Amino acid sequence: MTLSPAMFLVIVMLTLGKVFAHSSRLPQNTPEVINRLVIWLLLPALVLKAVHGLQFRAELLVLAITPWLLALLTVLMVFLLARLFAWRREVIGCLLLCVALGNTAFLGYPMVEATLGHDALAYAVVYDQLGSFILLSSFGLIVVALYGGATRPSVLMVIRKILTFPSFAALLIGLMPWQRPALIEGLIETLAGMLVPMAMFAVGFQLKLVPSRAYAAPLAAGLGLKLLILPAVAYAIATVAGADAMIRAVNTLQSAMPAMITAGALATDAKLAPELAAALVGYGILIAVLWLPLLASWVGTV
Repeated sequence: MTLSPAMFLVIVMLTLGKVFAHSSRLPQNTPEVINRLVIWLLLPALVLKAVHGLQFRAELLVLAITPWLLALLTVLMVFLLARLFAWRREVIGCLLLCVALGNTAFLGYPMVEATLGHDALAYAVVYDQLGSFILLSSFGLIVVALYGGATRPSVLMVIRKILTFPSFAALLIGLMPWQRPALIEGLIETLAGMLVPMAMFAVGFQLKLVPSRAYAAPLAAGLGLKLLILPAVAYAIATVAGADAMIRAVNTLQSAMPAMITAGALATDAKLAPELAAALVGYGILIAVLWLPLLASWVGTV
């Protein structure tokens, strides 16, 4: 398998982020600053670029519905495993967050584009914005409330969080059928092109590998569910729904993204097995960099 320039960029920026984290040349809050820049500026620009001219088809519903079905499956599997292995509540909460919520934006967009091509990016956005993001804003907050002792979010709070998130607003604007001026289009292209290097640098900077001997079983279960079981089910869902090859491939690949960094941060903040959360994010990213191109090469030809 030949390493594409886009994939090479992902690997290099991840590595540089890790190198700079150890060099002490940048402040420790560097990822926080970059992530805010990505969330409020670069991610909306990429969404505007990716979905412009996207034609709504019934098949796109597969991309929006799959994350919700996989979240339900995650709940069932985690509860079953927790009963078998007598896991503590904090472990259950951590797994619910870090398995159900995948890194379908920061890692998903560049990985889908690098492995499946630019045309697949718009579908990745649909999966992320209508699936993962809304799940984070609803399911994620509910899990933290139930297992972390936080205040239970109201329906109004969840709706407001969704509607005011910048990339969701960009999704709605991008789907509008209007011709953008050339200068605006150029600005969007430039900002969107900055997302991959900036986001991957931030991910690399935050990448942590921690000894998790005490969490060996839940770590193995979480990685197995996230990287193997859920993408297999996602592929089956798209196949049964009669989706075309590109949608089937994107649905599978996005479902195989490792734990969302924000989900890991939520788990850590709520004291839901922080070491396990860091390991699921860290090991998940390292495995995904090798695993996702292999998975893409398979689903892209089936």
